[in-house]
Amino acid sequence: MHSYLRHMILCMLVVCLLPLQAYSQRVGHNQVEVGVQGGMMYYVGDANPKMFQNIREAYGAEVSYLFNKRWSVMLQGTAGRLAGRAATEQGLPDPNGEIWTNYMVSIDATARFNFLPFGISDKYDLKVKPYTPYIYAGIGMSMHQGFTQYAAYIPVGIGFRWVCSEHIGMYLAWQNNLCFADNLEPDPRYNNIHELNGSNILNLDVVSTIQFGIVFEFAKEKSVCKFCKEKY
Repeated sequence: MHSYLRHMILCMLVVCLLPLQAYSQRVGHNQVEVGVQGGMMYYVGDANPKMFQNIREAYGAEVSYLFNKRWSVMLQGTAGRLAGRAATEQGLPDPNGEIWTNYMVSIDATARFNFLPFGISDKYDLKVKPYTPYIYAGIGMSMHQGFTQYAAYIPVGIGFRWVCSEHIGMYLAWQNNLCFADNLEPDPRYNNIHELNGSNILNLDVVSTIQFGIVFEFAKEKSVCKFCKEKY
């Protein structure tokens, strides 16, 4: 009888410890992400006083470092065209004027926060989700008008991302760049015609992109054994 009880207790201990051992050695999250994106670009400024006017194409690429399932930093490059109608002599948009375009390249660094713990579904951690909304913000620099004009900006954005497999993910993001400039139009009649540029710090051009992206994650974090403190 005592032998039978010892065997029962031993079996129960093994059953209880197996999940702990699996948890302590499960694979960590990927730490690096690279991706490409494509979508549309528009700007709000002197030529386009409203959002979603004169939309043009946009595309780019990004690389991110994932600290954990919530936080990451991203370096992103985006290119596309701004568009608007020619100005009248008074510096206002001419509804019958020709449409101009201005090619722009932007580079920014941002910090990204996931509202949900994000990653491959984990049976040992039910809080981890394969999808999450997120927000991000940072600093950036853009070049336009044949790379002769520059403008610093603050990028802020919102998005939604999800995973398709251990290494492949997708996202949809809406980013708005608050430019410290009021000269994104190549038409000189828009730019400081009344010599008031700089007098209103709120009179800034805003460049927006809505893009769909595909990412590849790699460089898996080494998991740590919580009992032996060794990495596998």
